[in-house]
Amino acid sequence: MKKANKLFLAVLLAALGVNGQAKVMESSVATVNGRPILSSEYDTYLDGVIEQYELAAPQFLQQPYAKDILGREVLKELISKELLYQAAEEEKIQVKDSEVDAGLNEIKSRFIVDETTGKPDPKGADKRFTEALKKQGMSLKTYTKKLSQDVAVRKLMEEKLKATVKPVEEADAKALYDDVEAVMKNKTKKIKELEKEDPARLKEAQAIAAKLKQLTGEQVRIGHIYLAVTKDMKPADVKKKEELAKQIKKEIDNGMDFSEAVKKYTEDKNALASGGDMILLKGVAPKAIDEKAFSLAVGKVSDPIKSDVGFHIIKIKEKRAERSISYEDIAKDLAQYLAQQRVQLAMAQYIEELYNKADVKVTIEFESDALLQDQAADAKAAPEKSAAKDAKADAKTAKEDSKK
Repeated sequence: MKKANKLFLAVLLAALGVNGQAKVMESSVATVNGRPILSSEYDTYLDGVIEQYELAAPQFLQQPYAKDILGREVLKELISKELLYQAAEEEKIQVKDSEVDAGLNEIKSRFIVDETTGKPDPKGADKRFTEALKKQGMSLKTYTKKLSQDVAVRKLMEEKLKATVKPVEEADAKALYDDVEAVMKNKTKKIKELEKEDPARLKEAQAIAAKLKQLTGEQVRIGHIYLAVTKDMKPADVKKKEELAKQIKKEIDNGMDFSEAVKKYTEDKNALASGGDMILLKGVAPKAIDEKAFSLAVGKVSDPIKSDVGFHIIKIKEKRAERSISYEDIAKDLAQYLAQQRVQLAMAQYIEELYNKADVKVTIEFESDALLQDQAADAKAAPEKSAAKDAKADAKTAKEDSKK
């Protein structure tokens, strides 16, 4: 909890453009109409985002220039926020003290749990919040001022969106449901019509259908013990893994608790927090695992199952049959989804308008800048090389024709 509170505040402070240790002459990563976005703001925000990825999606950070990818998104977010701050000032949006207090209390509520005991302690929330601010080099006065700016932006957007966002009607939600239903039931004619008339609409329906299938499709909750096998592993080593899998199954048959076997043997370390538990959707897992998972009875443990990546032993813990969903079941959710989409689109368009009118200068350099420049140069040169090659071929043909 202590780490979560620290991470939450670090990201929030950066999102509000806050850093109490920033100096007047500190370097910046960009300027928006002459106002700097400080390097400290950028670094704090980026560090928080990277920490979130380390916890939730560490594999993303292994790809080339992952930090650059996140850095560009962070910079884009900070520029957008500064544009909105300035727009709120220009519109002279008024913020009441009570509105700032409400925002402050909501943030303090994140610190109700005592980090040392793990139990709720509302009386200590203020103290823990203040200590967290101090660790970030932030005074309450400065933080409150920035929070006031954030409230002003929210009020500005409420005004703008009220004037531009069209309310969602039942016909809109029903039309979306019809598209999603067509995908889920594989109605070929309807799908082809969408693909031809509105590919983006089809893509949206496919994404929602995929999510609904996860929620409503036939599922099984399993315990999972995994022994990894790699392509470069020697046959003798693969055999050892197979023998170990058989030994584990024998120990379980002789009374060893499956959860204890997971802790002792599984090589999927990310699954340890859940005791090896996972949800499988029918038809998604490798065929051998899928067949066993959906054919074994609840409570049964499989023999070792071989896949392309190793050996698996699974225990069936719970099964759920496929469920059908009517329009009435999800009408409210679809309407909320459409409203959110319209709000996000309107916000993006408004920010783009502000950006196009503003004087934005980016001063930070990313490691991948040179690579992108080379790619752009190659893309530009490709048509020129092709044209030169064609011209040379034409000249050669003309010369040969003149000889005939």
